[in-house]
Amino acid sequence: MNVVLDALAFSNIIVLSSIGLTLTYITLKVPNFAHGDLVTIGAYTALAAARLLGITPYAAIPLAFIASGMAALASYYLVYRPLDRRGAGIVTLMIASMSTEVILRASLHIFADVMTTSTKSYWRGFLFREEGGQLTSYIVVSTITAILIIISLYLFLHRTKYGVALRAAVENPSLASAIGIDVDKARAVSWLIAGGLAGVAGVFMPFRTPTDPETGWALLLRMFAASVLGGLDAVFGAVIGGYVIGLSEVLGIYLLSGPPLNLSTAYRPAIPFAILVILLLIAPRGLSGVEWRRLLSRMSRGVVRSG
Repeated sequence: MNVVLDALAFSNIIVLSSIGLTLTYITLKVPNFAHGDLVTIGAYTALAAARLLGITPYAAIPLAFIASGMAALASYYLVYRPLDRRGAGIVTLMIASMSTEVILRASLHIFADVMTTSTKSYWRGFLFREEGGQLTSYIVVSTITAILIIISLYLFLHRTKYGVALRAAVENPSLASAIGIDVDKARAVSWLIAGGLAGVAGVFMPFRTPTDPETGWALLLRMFAASVLGGLDAVFGAVIGGYVIGLSEVLGIYLLSGPPLNLSTAYRPAIPFAILVILLLIAPRGLSGVEWRRLLSRMSRGVVRSG
């Protein structure tokens, strides 16, 4: 049971962060390699709030959203927007994204060292500890938070006038601009939301694993896997992809490391990517690109014929 709960908590983190990664990809059609560092910024914001302000990490969730959201917004206005306006190609934007990642990660290392020196406490490899039994509070809080964010984001994008305009600006900027939608502002809001979601995901990381400036970078490949699996052009496809990747990694290594295989846990990162490759061979456009009605119809006809 503990393994299932841990898998759920890990999946919540992947889902929240990969939604943001997909959202930034849709705006510029370029993967944001710095997205993992936005997760780390959220974790360090929660740590700073806990140690300096004396509040719980859960109470720091809004602060983490703001900190990571502002970092994402700053990178958009200072790096991606100017290059995009100059007609930079995908390769140039990818290199800029990698450079931004290096700068953010280096800044996090500097911040950790400065805070370690100034506060006389260790700011690397930190954990948030809590008293509890089998069902610890962070699993409950992360699950509720993920559900609320997914529902709220869906209602915002599909049921509000501004959300529909934002979707139009992100998915079809030329048409949106022609009907008077401020595409640049919509992109900025998208990056703010994407960064904020990464920050929220970061708050929960130190509850399950030691966290340092490299944590978000190490998590980045899982985010990409979830986004690709869900479909890079489908924001909510990342939800399905995130849970598939997170659950398969934790539950997969639990099953494979026990009898009779007794595989090393070093194989853990390979499990979700093996599943990703298999599923992409079946659905090249990701799970969101599958015509589920047609597939279910074919399956039902096959069952009837065999019967």
